[in-house]
Amino acid sequence: MPSTYCLLSNGGLHFLPYHNSNSTDISLTRSDIGENTTGTKDSGQSMPLPSQSAFGIASSSSLPGMVPKDSSSRIFSTIFTSKARNQYPQQTSSIMGISSNSVASTVSSSCQSCVSNADWLVSGGKQDDYSLSKSRSTSPSVAKEVEKCCAHSIYLPDRYIEPTESSNQKLQVRQMLLEIFPEWGNNEDFIELHELTGGITNMLLKCTYKGPENVQNGYKTVLIRTYGRGTGLLIDRDREFVSHLVLNSYNLAPKVFARFGNGLVYGFIEGRALHFDELSNPSVYPFIASRLGQWHRTVRVKVIEEGLRRMRLEFRQSEKVEVSKKRPGNIWELIKGWIDILPQIKGLVAVCDKNQDLQQVRMDAKDPESIQLTLKQILSRELEWLASEIGDCSPQVAAHSDLLCGNIIIPSELSRELEEAGRNSKISTRHLHFDTNPIAFIDYEYMMPGPRAFDISNHFQEWQGFACDKSLIPKPVRTNQLLRKWCTSYLQKEGSEVTEVMIDDLIDEISLYYGMPGFYWGIWAGIQSTISLIDFDYGGYSGQRLVEYWNWKRWYLKEKGSRLYKCLK
Repeated sequence: MPSTYCLLSNGGLHFLPYHNSNSTDISLTRSDIGENTTGTKDSGQSMPLPSQSAFGIASSSSLPGMVPKDSSSRIFSTIFTSKARNQYPQQTSSIMGISSNSVASTVSSSCQSCVSNADWLVSGGKQDDYSLSKSRSTSPSVAKEVEKCCAHSIYLPDRYIEPTESSNQKLQVRQMLLEIFPEWGNNEDFIELHELTGGITNMLLKCTYKGPENVQNGYKTVLIRTYGRGTGLLIDRDREFVSHLVLNSYNLAPKVFARFGNGLVYGFIEGRALHFDELSNPSVYPFIASRLGQWHRTVRVKVIEEGLRRMRLEFRQSEKVEVSKKRPGNIWELIKGWIDILPQIKGLVAVCDKNQDLQQVRMDAKDPESIQLTLKQILSRELEWLASEIGDCSPQVAAHSDLLCGNIIIPSELSRELEEAGRNSKISTRHLHFDTNPIAFIDYEYMMPGPRAFDISNHFQEWQGFACDKSLIPKPVRTNQLLRKWCTSYLQKEGSEVTEVMIDDLIDEISLYYGMPGFYWGIWAGIQSTISLIDFDYGGYSGQRLVEYWNWKRWYLKEKGSRLYKCLK
């Protein structure tokens, strides 16, 4: 599979062959660009790029329908500037024309250089087929194109990093980084690697450039994450990559510089992850709720789905193979796929056996005592029941689906205040508004279209930590004042009023999905117990999480008749 340059522009994902080379100045323009439909607003800031890289489009003869103006094969390259959230490093927006004699310039000078030094531009037609056309651009039009480019990355499918620490792994990492960031020079010894902890499935490396070269408008620290063994069974890596690009276009995620064969290279956010007991801190949870509310209102599912469709079509064509099976398109289909590959695990079978009176497949049977059931049969029927019972009770959003403490980053200033006051103590009152919200969400492996109440409920279940202390989970009832404050922050948006009825309705909605996270992660952990090499008791964790589902179902069947749920039939 060839290396590829992935560009998110005008709400769509586009692809160009990638070649790392210093080459003649050129600009990239699209003839079909219209109004920016991603919802991104220019904040006057930008995410730093690997700014002196030459993102070269391979020789024009390699692109269908492209004919060079003379017999010599020209290499075209371009750099686009992506926007950044307030807490990310501030840089000046720029477009750089790359050549063997020059590396970067300001917007005005480089745009003029691109137009004057290149007779041909790469342009996209209505069908997204790129072709060479005579340049009639002016420098403002090139600058406008940069404005419409929301996010971008390179894809290096043939690059692989060993998942375990070794001298060979370090060599692989450093060589790949120098390819992605040629402005770091060519001395591998200037790259410092530090392994981070916090996740339970992947390896995470912090990579810092320590050399003497002046890295102008670029990153000196990035993260590399390699995928855990067997996680491809559980995680759609194409979806993760596209989701990250789209989130970056909304200024809700750091820049993703590159995707390689078994991982990602992306921007480093200064700060630290929360501890699980800080999730309920009254000075912290309003920020989390507000950020999640902004996320659910802003990120458009259809932008991700269309980008994913284009990516799969692009690489299916390049590999000249058919897609072997349909990938899940929402959280319900994902869980169904997990159940299909779940083995007959004794611990999970025992948990289900203790709740035979709640098993839907037995409740449907005329003689429940006489039937013999497999784990897959039991859980498949429970999923069908769940979907039919509450499937339409919450709006579908681009759900993060893994909002545990380790995936929530706070800045150093807030961290110091929490440490000084005590992690569970309230600190100074702050004005809550998403433009100044210091919270950042990371790790988008499990992003998937799903009910917003599932995403919220899943976060609340994470308050218990990996030790599964159920007493820490907030009760989803209208009289819970903490939950009412959380929901107020979630619902609050500029220029709107949050009413008591809105809060009541959201709490009822959340309560309907309180059992789904346990069902979801119980199945996930069951699969992990058979494939993961990580020293973690996935089997025991699986059973504890599935118990949450059965306990919720017992509560729900009892409450269903006495509580008036607007969405229930």
